Amino acid sequence: SHVKFADMMFDSPESHVIRNAPETSGFMGLPFVMYYKNGKVVKATSSIQTREQVTTILDKEFGAPKK
Repeated sequence: SHVKFADMMFDSPESHVIRNAPETSGFMGLPFVMYYKNGKVVKATSSIQTREQVTTILDKEFGAPKK
């Protein structure tokens, strides 16, 4: 409930933010995933991530969801 997901086409003009980000400069494959917190990049990944990998990043960077 405290995380928002958005999707962006890699070759759209708006996606220059992701393509040109220093965090993605060494990435060679798609997809890229950028994790932002309070307007700043806290993590970036390339390639398909498992649910466990995504959950681990979300819990670490944004806190585990309240039960």
